[in-house]
Amino acid sequence: MNVLRHSATAGLFVLMTVTGRAQVTEPAAPPPGQETSKPATAAKRPVTASTKPATVPAKPAAIPVRHAAPSSPNVPAPIPINRTVIVLDPAHGGVDSGSQINDATVEKNVTLALAFRLRSLLTARGFNVVMTREEDAPGIPNATGSALTLDDRAGIANHAHAAACLVLHATRSGNGVHLYRSELEASKGQPLVVPWLSAQAAWVPQSQRLESQMTAAFSRSGVALVASSASVRPIDSLSCPALVVELAPSGDDAESINDTDYQQRVALTIAGALLFWQNQVQPPERLAAAANATVGPATPSDAVEAKP
Repeated sequence: MNVLRHSATAGLFVLMTVTGRAQVTEPAAPPPGQETSKPATAAKRPVTASTKPATVPAKPAAIPVRHAAPSSPNVPAPIPINRTVIVLDPAHGGVDSGSQINDATVEKNVTLALAFRLRSLLTARGFNVVMTREEDAPGIPNATGSALTLDDRAGIANHAHAAACLVLHATRSGNGVHLYRSELEASKGQPLVVPWLSAQAAWVPQSQRLESQMTAAFSRSGVALVASSASVRPIDSLSCPALVVELAPSGDDAESINDTDYQQRVALTIAGALLFWQNQVQPPERLAAAANATVGPATPSDAVEAKP
């Protein structure tokens, strides 16, 4: 009897277990009229493409192709200027006496005296002064210590890379000071190698500015001044801001050109103008050599090479 009960109970347990599995794996259909809830893991509906045709973007306008310009040769940097260096060229000397100022005075002595006064004033203001001559050379041509040639003077000036180069002259004509700049036409820049006789062309704009500074200074000092242009050698061969400063008598008497007070006033005016000028001078731009250019040796009679 007990065995039969255990068997019936076991059979009932097995039947319930099987029935439970069937309920899990095969859920019963819902009653009529009742919606079936979607399982949480139901797959998303595939997104269907819109039947509206996509807008085709307008074709962009054609962009012209710009070809890169051929690379130009490297342009050297401007040559630095020694802003504290001034070149003084007392004209003439030796057998070359220059003009006759009066019976006892010749030009070469006046230019040297004015150069010494200028050097003293400029040195006191912090400048280094380069003079093409410091004494009167022997009066024998080609002797040791004889006067330099004009090309020699230009070479000394060009190697100094000075803030200004002043060629000093004297005359018995007129009064006061005569300023001259080169008559050369200004060039667009300084080439690597320039003709010797037109080295000043690249510096003409700076020389004109220096002349303006000098003109203003002499106007304030009350010294008579005449400014013009003249290609007095060696100014056209100078690669620096350059002027010819020609000293004339202060009055009708030619001897007044030797007056120490007059010369000192002129020298003070020039030194003051150069002190202001040293912070304004700028080197010209340097030009690149042409691709097919050939550079030959530079000689005073041919060309001068611009080197830093």
